[in-house]
Amino acid sequence: MNQSYFIYSGIVTGSLLTIWLLLRGMMNRMEKKKTRLLEKRKNLESIMTESPITDNHEESLIRGLENIETRFIFFQRFTRPFILGVWIILLLLPFLDGASKTYTSILVAIITVLISMAAKPYIENLFAGMVVSFSNSARIGDTVEVDGHYGTIEEINLTYTTIKLWDWRRYLVPNSTLISKEFLNYSLNDLYVWAYIEFFIEPNADFDLLETELIKITKKSTYFHVQDNEEPKLWFMGTDKDSVKFWLAAWAKNPSSGWNLKSDMRKGLTKITKANGWNFHLSQMEIRNPTQNHKNEASILSKSKPQN
Repeated sequence: MNQSYFIYSGIVTGSLLTIWLLLRGMMNRMEKKKTRLLEKRKNLESIMTESPITDNHEESLIRGLENIETRFIFFQRFTRPFILGVWIILLLLPFLDGASKTYTSILVAIITVLISMAAKPYIENLFAGMVVSFSNSARIGDTVEVDGHYGTIEEINLTYTTIKLWDWRRYLVPNSTLISKEFLNYSLNDLYVWAYIEFFIEPNADFDLLETELIKITKKSTYFHVQDNEEPKLWFMGTDKDSVKFWLAAWAKNPSSGWNLKSDMRKGLTKITKANGWNFHLSQMEIRNPTQNHKNEASILSKSKPQN
């Protein structure tokens, strides 16, 4: 028993020590990778604006680097007692044969139930935070859209993630939400953004003129990224009896530039349609001439008026 237990304890100790060293090395490599990627970011805002805070980019960068360091220090400290606890349990397993299996199973069941009831949300978000930290699905500085909220990931804490919205409000998202539902990440892979707006215009409009003018105005925008990229595009996306659906799209260098580029596109669209007397809308709605509406209403009222 003593010799076999000595061999068993040696195997357990060596295996867990190897696992701990591998985890520690992986954490160090991941921390350096996250730090390096964050330091390369030139823009940490979802919208390119003149910040009222001096050196806002520098402050955001420092806060993000500190957040990465804090998270990985916690993970490293967490793994030590966890591995130690597993080691102690495995070393005690051979001695549990003489104990009552009934009492042991009842004790384990009670402890499990109490832990799951008291700390389930915290444990779920904690492990979700570890998953987010070691994956590339969401990183500090990424521009994202979660539940219709557009902004930049400012911090990834142990149990929740802070998103700095475009209007500088903070939207707190539980980490379990980031790994259990869909969200848009505009900064995940490519540096450039294919910014577009969708609009509907009356069928009587001159589409050739519309295309020429919209492309011309979009190319003049300071947020249009012209270098080594194709020109803006106007696409026919659908038709019905009252309107024609279009997409106007162009390249921007990053999500914040894309936001401002779309603003310039909408402004240009409004200017062109107003100058030519065309009716349009930026959502799926019936488009009619206001003067025609008044004539139709007057006709209906005259028909419904009792005759003398």
